[in-house]
Amino acid sequence: MDTILLNASPRETGKKGTKAVRREDRVPCVLYGPHQDPVHFAVERLDLRPLIHTTVTYRVLVQMDGDEHEAILKDVVYHPITEAPLHLDFQALTKGEKITVTIPVHLDGAAPGVKAGGVLSQPLYDLEIRCVPAKIPGQINVDVSTLEVGDSLHVSDLSLGDDIEVLTEPGRTIVTVTVPRAVEEPEPAEGLELLEGILPEGEEAAEAGEPEEGEAPEEA
Repeated sequence: MDTILLNASPRETGKKGTKAVRREDRVPCVLYGPHQDPVHFAVERLDLRPLIHTTVTYRVLVQMDGDEHEAILKDVVYHPITEAPLHLDFQALTKGEKITVTIPVHLDGAAPGVKAGGVLSQPLYDLEIRCVPAKIPGQINVDVSTLEVGDSLHVSDLSLGDDIEVLTEPGRTIVTVTVPRAVEEPEPAEGLELLEGILPEGEEAAEAGEPEEGEAPEEA
């Protein structure tokens, strides 16, 4: 897992302090952990882009007033309209101590079943795992290059090594290649066949009512 460095500055807590931080185009953050008192700080909004606009999990090194805090991003609160980040929560990492994290799933390769006309779907986009900080992967890569039509991969099919404990249910489906639904031809409209059956008779009746060549039409 790669590391992103954040240069932070202390901030005041409370509504007044939070508003002041946001007026300066900075984002209020907090860092906490089982062996860490809460640390309240602010980071330039643009500095957070590589951390929050990605599907990869990063280790974060927060530098502030000569101190360094190793952490992982736990939660982001976004503005409901502009989707700008309003607040970030970080969980402190302790070397050698296991932590529970959610890691994104990335599909690798091209499934032969798709080339054969199947449809690939991914019901599961992340996994919950538990391991020490040094073993946290940035993402979990799943190879789909052997999947034919009708094949699936489940959590139980993954092999992440003895250092990583997978907490997501083993039976959950990660990816599957299904047979596409056949396009059903529309049923003929009710009564259409009957209409087609009597149409020739109608034509004959029409012809029977016409006068023969050279014959004057009957007067009413």
